[in-house]
Amino acid sequence: MIASIVGVVGTLAGAFLGFWGAMKAARSQIFYASATNLKHAFLEVLVLLRQPKETFIDLYVIEIMEKSFYKHELAVVEFRYSLPVSKRISFDNAWRNYYESDREGEEILTKKYFGCPNWQEEALANIEAILQFTECDAFSIWNKKIF
Repeated sequence: MIASIVGVVGTLAGAFLGFWGAMKAARSQIFYASATNLKHAFLEVLVLLRQPKETFIDLYVIEIMEKSFYKHELAVVEFRYSLPVSKRISFDNAWRNYYESDREGEEILTKKYFGCPNWQEEALANIEAILQFTECDAFSIWNKKIF
């Protein structure tokens, strides 16, 4: 009788651990896939912004940023849902900081960056603040102390 109870408890514990591990692995896979999409969405703009300022025209780069904005927004929405709820507000703030501005203008990013001194560094810092969320999988058991 006791042996069968121990067997059932062991089986249930094994099933629970297997399920828990599978869920963690699935969440991590979703996280890394959406993190990769987010990084690729910003890649073209990052390459342009990291060029020496003398090699490009400000308005041209901002125009490319404007054209890429929809692609960025799609990647941000996808990635946001792969984050734990506790990190979503910080991520939303970083995203808003990238494009929101009090200045008046025609396009979102044009009014945020065009004509501002050191806009290139500001844009880079804002993008890197968004991409820092892709660095560490919050669902990974290896990034946390278990015991």
